[in-house]
Amino acid sequence: MKKKYVVVDLETTGHSIKAGDEMIEIGMAVIEDGQLTEQLSAFVRPTQPIPPFISQLTGITDKDVKEAETFDVIAPRVLSLLDGGVFVAHNVQFDLNFLNDALEEEGYLPYTGPVIDTVELA
Repeated sequence: MKKKYVVVDLETTGHSIKAGDEMIEIGMAVIEDGQLTEQLSAFVRPTQPIPPFISQLTGITDKDVKEAETFDVIAPRVLSLLDGGVFVAHNVQFDLNFLNDALEEEGYLPYTGPVIDTVELA
């Protein structure tokens, strides 16, 4: 049985959806049998302006996200890529918790599969 790894990286306006923060970019790469099989790279349009500190930190501006899709439009593709995969991220708890909160806000179940934290691997 081949393993499916889904490498995820999020850029956000802060640390917590519950505090009103939002996702502004998502990147996902699916690796199966050592090969990149699918990927998603998208800006995500927030409901409020990106704080200047976050724009300085990430390089992402309001202009970049102005025409982007909102997360509710992107969520089904995210779930499709995650299906049957191992969630891989650098500091996995941040990306996983933020993504799960975003999914739950849209009425989806959170990802509960296996995870790998590349911080621990390093």
